[in-house]
Amino acid sequence: MSLWWARKEQLDKHQIALIEDLPVWGDYLVLGPPGSGKTNVLLRRAQFVRGQEMPNVMVLTFTRSLTEFVRTGCFDAQAREIFPQASVSTLESWIRWLYEKHERELPERLNNLPEWKTVLATGALDLIDETRLPRYDALFVDEAQDLMPEEIRLLRQWGRSLFFVGDDRQRIYAHTTGLNAVRQVVPPANERVLSFHYRLAPELCRMADRILQAQGGDGPAATCHYDGPKPGSIEVNGPLSKDEQLARCAAKLRDQVRVYADLIQQGDRLGIIVARREERDRVFQYLEQDPVLAGNSKIIRARTDEREAYDPSFDPNAPICILTVQACKGLEFRALHWLFAEELKYHHSLEHYYTVCHQSKNRFRYLLYNEITT
Repeated sequence: MSLWWARKEQLDKHQIALIEDLPVWGDYLVLGPPGSGKTNVLLRRAQFVRGQEMPNVMVLTFTRSLTEFVRTGCFDAQAREIFPQASVSTLESWIRWLYEKHERELPERLNNLPEWKTVLATGALDLIDETRLPRYDALFVDEAQDLMPEEIRLLRQWGRSLFFVGDDRQRIYAHTTGLNAVRQVVPPANERVLSFHYRLAPELCRMADRILQAQGGDGPAATCHYDGPKPGSIEVNGPLSKDEQLARCAAKLRDQVRVYADLIQQGDRLGIIVARREERDRVFQYLEQDPVLAGNSKIIRARTDEREAYDPSFDPNAPICILTVQACKGLEFRALHWLFAEELKYHHSLEHYYTVCHQSKNRFRYLLYNEITT
């Protein structure tokens, strides 16, 4: 069982109310900061609804890595499946499946992801008219802030009830209008807020507050109920060459694999973030040459990304996950290393930095190969 999957006794009364007290029929939007339990609520709510004679449900996530992460929560402490893994999918894979089932050709792939999301969803909007498949009792959608309006229209067509969770400050794509579009289908009375978070150490919360100011409420530091290993720490090292960064990262990982061994055994992970896909292989190859770390790391990428046969699932025997900013969305790590960070200022927004710094629970290292200029 993954550590992110909270037992009922670990949930607060607000989280339990969202899972069990809401009517099973109806559309809802749940907002909350990183670590507030939104994904736990999403999956547990789907499990609860499925048990109310509404078996035809799907949990839809934004990325393949997040799908695999959520699937680790489909098992209890005895490794029994308590929610079907097949009912957890990326939104894109689910839409592709609709095309396949209706024997339609996919649109031509576009490199710009927001445009591709729009084109893919738009092409599927008339499939419901063919009535080859039953509508879902309920659809449960993570990362609602990055949805396109056309995707929400498609979800509305196929789901009798819709349940969204999101956080606008974790928006990855500037051109998405997810939460505003979601509010077009969810009544204002059905919007809920999870005010408290439990994942981040206070030190990381204060860093997040410096990146993005809270809008209409308190920031992460004021709403923190963290109860994990203390104290949290943030390290900024540089300027360093890439080889020097890799050496320092490996040295720190050797300690963390040992210190967090019990938590890793329970499902915790260590993360390495890089800006570009090609850098993932460089990091992986370096760690594989280390006698202590060899065999402990895995690149987390989509199945269709570069290698058709690649298995994107999380490996319990490889606690070190190497991934890009986009792939880390919605995940969580005991400690996070951000390599070659100077490159990121050319590719990412404040929302990206805010999102990434929330993926680490209590250790964050920011490695530079040049001076940062602001």
